[in-house]
Amino acid sequence: MSSVLESTVSQEPQAPDHEPTVEREELYDLLGNCRRRYVIDYLRQHQEPTSLDTLARRVAARENDTTVEEVTTAERKRVYTSLQQTHLPRMDDVGVVEFDKEQGLITPSDQLAEFSLHLDVVSEHSVPQSVIYLGLSGLSLVLLIAVVAGVPLLSSLSPFWLGGAVLVLFSGAAAIQHLRGS
Repeated sequence: MSSVLESTVSQEPQAPDHEPTVEREELYDLLGNCRRRYVIDYLRQHQEPTSLDTLARRVAARENDTTVEEVTTAERKRVYTSLQQTHLPRMDDVGVVEFDKEQGLITPSDQLAEFSLHLDVVSEHSVPQSVIYLGLSGLSLVLLIAVVAGVPLLSSLSPFWLGGAVLVLFSGAAAIQHLRGS
């Protein structure tokens, strides 16, 4: 497993007992492979030990844009082999997962949370958080301009209430994202 390295993953202050262990280049290299991104995304959503077979089926379904039930044996086997021989051992070495090769069990590590800051994997029917907050920022700007310009319906709105409305919009979006687990 990697020792504590000079570079940190996040520029935010860390608690004294937490030292990031993934060097930035190593993190980007890990995230540069879509199979590993799918593994990280699945484990972030499920946060529990997962069998290699289950993980291989999920990743194969995602790669082939199909359901888990429709994954062929060849598709599953191809993903299973590469996960077992290449991707999971590498992720285990870095400390992102704990991979028990004999039992075929993958357990997410505490370090997986560090990847959440850098990974914006979006499910098929979802919108990236960046788009949500950019949209809310745009809406807030339009409301501010409308209040300042004296648009009839909004001119009576005080800046205090406008600020409160913007706060409620952003807080609501953040709460929904948190509850959805993304």
